This record gives sequence, C-alpha cells and structure tokens, in this order.
Amino acid sequence: MRTKFIIAAVFAFGAFTAQAQRPTSFLELGGYGMSQNYLGDVNGNSLSAFTQEAKFGAGAQLKYNFSSLLSVGADVNFGSVYSHDNLHGNAARDYVVDTELLQMGLFTNIHFIPFGKYNLRHSHTPFIHVGLNAVTYQPNLNTNAQYPEEIELYPGTGHTYGYSLGFGWRIRRSLKSFYNFGIYYNGFGASNIEGFNYTPEYLEANPGTRNTLDGSLTLKLGMSLGFFEQ
Repeated sequence: MRTKFIIAAVFAFGAFTAQAQRPTSFLELGGYGMSQNYLGDVNGNSLSAFTQEAKFGAGAQLKYNFSSLLSVGADVNFGSVYSHDNLHGNAARDYVVDTELLQMGLFTNIHFIPFGKYNLRHSHTPFIHVGLNAVTYQPNLNTNAQYPEEIELYPGTGHTYGYSLGFGWRIRRSLKSFYNFGIYYNGFGASNIEGFNYTPEYLEANPGTRNTLDGSLTLKLGMSLGFFEQ
C-alpha cells in the first residue's frame, strides 16, 4: 500500500512539474479604434469639451507575451487632435488646433492577474501600460485667425518623441482571442503640436510665460489574436 502511494505521489508531482514548466510565452497581433483629445495651451489642458473635441483614429500592435504577466510590443497608429477657442470661451481669438498625428513606438504591459495561454480560469485582468513613441505631426492652421506678433507659426510637418502611460482591461473572448480596452495619457516632446508657439523674443520679455509641452488623452478599444498551440 505504501509503495502504491509513493508511486502515485511521484506521478502526481511529475504531472504538476510538467504543467508548471509549460512555456506561457506567445505572439499576439491586434487592432483597435481610438479617440484622442488634445491637451495644451489653447484649451488650458481642459477636457470640458471632451465629446466635441474627440477625434477618431485607428492602430495596430504586435506584441510578445513573455509570461502570463509581462508583454513587450510595437505599436503604430494614426489619428488627430482638435480644439477650438469657441469651445473654451475665447471666440474672439479664434485659435483652432487641428493636427494629424502618426505615432510609432515600443511598449510594455504588465497584467495584475495571470492571463493568456494556460490561465483559462481567469477571464479578464487589468493591466498597466508604459510606452515610448516616435511622433510625426502635421498642423492644419486656421488661416482666418488673427495671430498676434508674439506668435510664431509652424505650418510644416514636425517630428518629436513621445511617451504613453495608461491603464486598461483585457477580457478573454475565446481560447486565442481577446478584447482590449485602455485609457492613456500621451505626452509629446514638443510645444508646437498646434502649429504655433510664442516667439523667443516674447518669452525673453515675459519671463512668466513659456511654451508648455503638449499632450493628449487617448481611449482605445480593440481585439487581438494569440498565436500558440494549446
């Protein structure tokens, strides 16, 4: 009886060890739709006109899940940001932000709950997101606006860096497909995403004024597919 018990225990331990040693890594490809809201000097970093100023875009990402908790990936998306003085009590000034954005970057996601290949008992998990981006932007300036002398215009295409910090939720749709939702803050390394800045001469004469870096609030909703053998 003791021998049978030992043999059964050895087999059980072996099965458990094999289960524990199964690789949890896999490749994942996904797409998403998104909305973006401008945050900068023109609207005073305000979201008071959130629905009126939301602009839509789309993107795709490819990522590698190293484990059930950690993934690293690449992302590309195209969209735009918008703001209008009329929506923020500055109708007489009539500044408009209407800038197209192309962002390409690298990111990492960290799950709060083991999720993915062999964690079928977990149907969802929250996650945090950190990313670095290369940003190309093209402002579409309002030619009817009365820009004062202290404003310098930048009508051409610009390039800068960016970063993203976010929080989201993943939900298992099927064995290998997932719904993904997230809210992100995107910071840009440029202060002229709008297409204009204060001139250096004006800033020198007014030490209390500065060109602040721009940003955006982004909502993403999409779906992804895992590539692995179960």
